[in-house]
Amino acid sequence: MSVRLDKRTRRRLEIAGLTCAFLAVAGWAAYEAAQPGPWQRVIATREGLTGRRLACGDVIRPGALFVALPHRSALRKNVELRYGARTVVVPVLDVGPWNVDDDYWTAGRRPAAELGRGAYRKPSNAAGIDLSDATFKALGLRDNAAVEWRFVHRGYIPLPRVSMTRHPHRRMLGAR
Repeated sequence: MSVRLDKRTRRRLEIAGLTCAFLAVAGWAAYEAAQPGPWQRVIATREGLTGRRLACGDVIRPGALFVALPHRSALRKNVELRYGARTVVVPVLDVGPWNVDDDYWTAGRRPAAELGRGAYRKPSNAAGIDLSDATFKALGLRDNAAVEWRFVHRGYIPLPRVSMTRHPHRRMLGAR
């Protein structure tokens, strides 16, 4: 049995179908945009410089949590940092270390500092990210070390890291 629809009804159904398709694509795009970026593993150094002006215009205050990445395109974005079992989410408020035009994360490259290239002088270490004093302390770093970082969206809440190799309940059960 065939149903004949008038022109107006057919047009309404077409618009409804296109609206559903648009909403599905927009929902998928929003979901993808909210996903964290890929992890980067680089050497981190402590920025220090309390009282100095940052690339974003703010002044470094004691206790400020932030990082510096070597390209202006990263300014005001948030990153999740991991070191050992500790994780923090902080904004990118400065440009550095060593370079101002090294967006190594966009092309899957290693930081230029690892190759001994710096914008103003030869790097004295291979750092690909600078941490504020407070961020350095929050991660439990005592010296320059390798950390992992990735871009995350505003409001992102990091999940605790779970180790699959340890067995925390063994002791409670008396097993060794």
